[in-house]
Amino acid sequence: MSLFRGGRGGVESRSISYSELWGAALPTESSDPLRLIPLYSAVTGIADDVSVMPWHCYRDSGAGWGEKLARQPKLLTDPAGNGMGFIPWMNQAVTSAALWGFAFAPILKWESGAPSVARWAHPSRVRIDETGATPRFLLDERPVAEYIYVPGPVLPGSVKGLSPTSLFRLQFGKSIKAQQYAAALFEAGVMPPGVLRNTQKVLPEGAAAVVKAKFKQSVAGRDIFVTGNDWEWTGLDVPTDDIRFLETIRAGATEIAAIYRVQPEDIGGDAAGGSLTYSTLEMNQQNRNRRALLPWVRRFEAALTSVLPRPQYVKANMDALIRPDIMARMQAHEIGLRTGMETIGEGRALEDKPPLTSDEINEWQNLYRKSAAPATTPETTGGK
Repeated sequence: MSLFRGGRGGVESRSISYSELWGAALPTESSDPLRLIPLYSAVTGIADDVSVMPWHCYRDSGAGWGEKLARQPKLLTDPAGNGMGFIPWMNQAVTSAALWGFAFAPILKWESGAPSVARWAHPSRVRIDETGATPRFLLDERPVAEYIYVPGPVLPGSVKGLSPTSLFRLQFGKSIKAQQYAAALFEAGVMPPGVLRNTQKVLPEGAAAVVKAKFKQSVAGRDIFVTGNDWEWTGLDVPTDDIRFLETIRAGATEIAAIYRVQPEDIGGDAAGGSLTYSTLEMNQQNRNRRALLPWVRRFEAALTSVLPRPQYVKANMDALIRPDIMARMQAHEIGLRTGMETIGEGRALEDKPPLTSDEINEWQNLYRKSAAPATTPETTGGK
C-alpha cells in the first residue's frame, strides 16, 4: 500500500459518493487563519504558483527520459469531475497542505486503472489513525480506502503532516492581535484623539456631553473650532508603546515569511538590513522556486504518480515560471540546437509556434543557411 493512496480500484468503480463527501457543513472557523493578511499572502502566493505551472503526464521510456502523453489523463485535466479544471483543484490542495499540513482527496471514480475523479476534503473533517500497523484515514469518522494523500513535513514514525497554523499558533495569534489592534486604533478609536478641558470652572452634571457634542459638530470635516478663553484643546499622540506594538505587524509578517520560505517584502514584512537583493526578476523567481515551491511540487508529483498505472509519471514544469526576455530565450534555443538538447520543433513549441512546413524549411535553408547544412528530417525540424 502506498503512502499516498489506499488502493487501486477497477474501471468505473466508486469508493464514496459525492453527497457523502460534501454533505457535511464546514466549520465557520475553518478559514480564520487566512484572515491574517501576511499569512494569506504567503499561502495563496505559493498555491497560485504551484497550480499555474504546467503539469503533464509522461510515459517512462526506461532509458532515462520520458515521452509526454498525447492524451493527458483526467487527473490533470478535470480531476474534480465538475468542469472546474486542474488549476483550482491544485490550488485547493496546496492551500490545504500549506495551512493544515496535508491534503486529502478520496478517489470517487476510476477509469482505465487511473483516478478520473478525486475531490479534496476539508482537513477539519479528516482524521488519521496511526494506532495500528498501517495508518487509516477517516472522513467524518468513516474509513476511506482509496485516496490521494499529500503530507507536508512529517516527523519520524508518523505520516501526518505538520500543520504550521498549529505549530506557530503563538506567532500567528500575536500577529492577529496586532492587526486587530491597528484596525481598532485607526478606525474605531480605542483611545481618545484629544482632551477638551475647561480651565476656569467645574462643569455641572450633564454639561460635558453638551459641550462635547457642540465641539464635535464644529470640528467635523476638519473645520476650525472658535471659543473663548476658558477652554483648552490638547491633541493626543499615539503612545510610544503602542507604536512599538503596531510594529509587530511587520515583525509578524517577517516571521511568517520565514515559516513559508518566502521573501518578507513579498508579504508585507521588513527586508531592511539582512535580506538578499537579487539583480533580476529571473533570479528572484529561481530563488523562490528552489526554497518555497520545489518541496511542494515534488510532494505532489510523487502523490499523483502513485495513483497512475506504470510506467506513467507526473512532472511539473517549474521553469515556465521563469520567463526570460526574448533575447535570452533565443540564445538559449540556439545553444540547445547546437548541443542537441533541443530540436527546432521543440523550440518552436516552447514559443507557442507550430512546426515549420516543408516550404518554410526550404525557404529558411535558402535564405539563412548559406553554408552546408545537415539533411533535414522530421526528427530534427519538427515537421511531418
